[in-house]
Amino acid sequence: MPRSEEANIQIKDDRQKQILSSALKVFIHKGFAATKMSDIATEAGISYGLMYHYFQSKDEIYAELVRDAVDSSRRMIEQVKADDREPIDKMRALVAQIFKSVGQHQSAGYLFVLMMEAMTSGMYPMLPIEHPHGSGRPFDMLVQVIEQGQHKGQIAQGDPAELVQTFFSAILGLASLKVSGTIETMPDSEILMRIFQPASQTVTLH
Repeated sequence: MPRSEEANIQIKDDRQKQILSSALKVFIHKGFAATKMSDIATEAGISYGLMYHYFQSKDEIYAELVRDAVDSSRRMIEQVKADDREPIDKMRALVAQIFKSVGQHQSAGYLFVLMMEAMTSGMYPMLPIEHPHGSGRPFDMLVQVIEQGQHKGQIAQGDPAELVQTFFSAILGLASLKVSGTIETMPDSEILMRIFQPASQTVTLH
C-alpha cells in the first residue's frame, strides 16, 4: 500500500533532522572548511547521493543550523526581556538558563558554539539566511538590557556592545570546553556575572 502524502512529509522531515543533527557534530569536530558532504552522509548513515535530495550543499546545511541556533537564542532572550524584573536580574536569569542548557544538553552546546563561531568568523553576514535587523538580533537585544542596567547603576559602565562581546566570548569558551569534554560541568553562573559588576561593588583581593 503506497504511503500517504502526510507519511512522506513526516519521513522527509525526520531525515532532514537526522542530517542536521549529524552535520552539527561534524561541523563542531572538523570545522566548516574541512567538512565535506560525504562526511555528513557517513555520520548520518545515509548514501552520499541521498544527501542531495534534502540539501544542495554544506553551506545550506550550515545556514539552517545557524538559523536554528539564532532563533533559539532570540526566543530565550525575548522571554527574559519580557520578565518583570530588574535588568541585572534579567542577565542573571539568562546566564543561568544558558549554563543549564549547555550543561545538560550536548546539542545545545554544539548549537551555541556553532552560532558564535559563525558570528565571530565573519561568515554570518554571508550565510544565505534572513538577518533580523536592529532590536531583533540577539546581540542587540542584550545591548538594550545592558544599557537599561547601566542607566540604573546595576551594571558596570562602559561600551554596552563591548560588554556583550565579552559576555558571548566567555560563554563560547566555556561551551567549547564543555562540548570537547575538557570540563565535565559548567561553572557557577555567578562567576560570569562578575563581568557586569559595577566598579563600586568590586572586591579587591590582597
